[in-house]
Amino acid sequence: MIIYLIVMLGAFLISEFVVFSGRFKFKDWNIKEPKKELYVIFLTQIITCFLLVYWFAIAKQKVESSLVKIVLFSGRILFVFPVFFIIYFVGIKKYSLRQLGVLSFYNWYVSLPIIILIGGVTYLTFPESLQFNSILKQNGGSAFLVLGFLTAAIPEEITRVLIQSRLSRVLKDKSWGWFLASFLWALLHIPTFAKSSGDYIGATFSALGILPIGLLWGYLNERYKSIIPSVLIHGTNLWGLQNIF
Repeated sequence: MIIYLIVMLGAFLISEFVVFSGRFKFKDWNIKEPKKELYVIFLTQIITCFLLVYWFAIAKQKVESSLVKIVLFSGRILFVFPVFFIIYFVGIKKYSLRQLGVLSFYNWYVSLPIIILIGGVTYLTFPESLQFNSILKQNGGSAFLVLGFLTAAIPEEITRVLIQSRLSRVLKDKSWGWFLASFLWALLHIPTFAKSSGDYIGATFSALGILPIGLLWGYLNERYKSIIPSVLIHGTNLWGLQNIF
């Protein structure tokens, strides 16, 4: 646990070193209607939580109805993945993807030393927690892209940056917005962690264990006004260091 937290602190320091060495200046988020947008985001997260709990806890039993299967599948595409957010924020609210931090590749390279730090420490101290080998053996190389980026990093970081930026504006406090957004993100993993064992207490502790690395990704999103660094680190985060909690 101590090593995990020290590595997270090291990642924060690397980020700050890059910022101050380059003397970068970043504009604040352009947010049109923070309260209204936050209500929409929270409503989608409630729907997402319901879908995840139903999918993992209830739908283990055979669902015969084709209509139920279609509704569940469509709901997961719309809400678990950020399809609804793209429709709402880009199609309806007329934000550009750059304004949402999605296509802002400025300073993407800050992710590289952080990836090396997390991967290197995990390999040297907890090699048994490395997840790369098991994923490659079971599912092949394509699983790395699917599990790492398409089903985790991209949708989760889009959701995080939307919640964090709007919550910070509504609360008028970036620190609380940062913490609460990542805390909510961690709690939303409880159904996923409990899907095999059904142990929701253990799943809650596991969710709290990923909070420090979630705070790192949220910090990078806010610091660079872009999700690209956090997506690259999140997508390659198959080291398993956070699993030692």
